[in-house]
Amino acid sequence: NYLCDFFSTTKTSSINLQGLEYVLSFTACEPNVLLMRSYEVNMKKSGTSTPYVELEEIGISLDMVLRRTNLAAPELRRLALKQPKAAKIGRTKNVTHDMAGSKLATVHMTKQNLSEMPQSKMKGSKRKEGEEGEKKTKKVKECEGEAMEIS
Repeated sequence: NYLCDFFSTTKTSSINLQGLEYVLSFTACEPNVLLMRSYEVNMKKSGTSTPYVELEEIGISLDMVLRRTNLAAPELRRLALKQPKAAKIGRTKNVTHDMAGSKLATVHMTKQNLSEMPQSKMKGSKRKEGEEGEKKTKKVKECEGEAMEIS
């Protein structure tokens, strides 16, 4: 069980042979013997669309023998397998992940009444003095007999 948990990944129905470089093989022989072998994958040309795959043994090879077969008492086993509440991860509601791994969330809100909402007014939308429908009348100032317009 430990080896299955340690080396397990997502379940796949097919394998891309070009991305495969190394293989770890675990074989159960006899009642208490487990063999581990590591192989390098060599692709050879063949007459078909799939290449001829050749495995070459490399690196480490282990012959493991199981010696202890006594199970713990049920109380001790239950105590050993107990997980603290802080370690358990609960399901997060309304959160999903897409194919790229991005997190998507749904937010539920009540309908808002926009007429009651405070709105900040932009400076550009304010009317300047004198633009409220009436134009300022030009004052005429007379200086030493000449008329001068002031706007």
